[in-house]
Amino acid sequence: MRTVNEPASPQQKHPAQLVSDLFWSEGLLESLGDPSGHINKDGLDYLTFSDARLTPWSFTGLPPVRAPQLELNRSAAQMLFFSEPEVCETVRRPPRTLTIMMYLPLAIVRGAAPMFSDAKLSDFLEFWKGVFVPLFDCSVHYLAETGGRLPTRTPLVYINRQHIEGYLEASGVRRSEEHTSELQSLA
Repeated sequence: MRTVNEPASPQQKHPAQLVSDLFWSEGLLESLGDPSGHINKDGLDYLTFSDARLTPWSFTGLPPVRAPQLELNRSAAQMLFFSEPEVCETVRRPPRTLTIMMYLPLAIVRGAAPMFSDAKLSDFLEFWKGVFVPLFDCSVHYLAETGGRLPTRTPLVYINRQHIEGYLEASGVRRSEEHTSELQSLA
């Protein structure tokens, strides 16, 4: 896929993938202006994808579908990936980050979290204003399978703070023998 944008128009379309509890979808995310700002806009309830492909998780038993337009409830999204390097490059990485592991209902994500001002592990989410928190230089371990290929390594992923079940500093993780195989993909 490639970006479908008119140079002077604030309305843009960017290739993206979204993970929810029931499916993952890919298509062209429609935004007004900067897509990173758009997904965190106050009052936004639904994200619009055009030329969408929806692939349910294997445990649902449902087949994949295609649609010219798909409306996705923003609060149901666990993660959002942008496929274009140009979009990822527009997000300024803060001078200070901390490598953490975030536990979501269907994935464990390891990446560098933004640490603004005097933020600590215990309160860094208080410093971030918006539904989606960016993590940089990520590896993702999925806890369920689909019939498609989801990214396992990505320079940037947006995590919906409402779906974070827990997080910890990655450098403090010690692997126990019985869980080594599951966590090896995150190292």
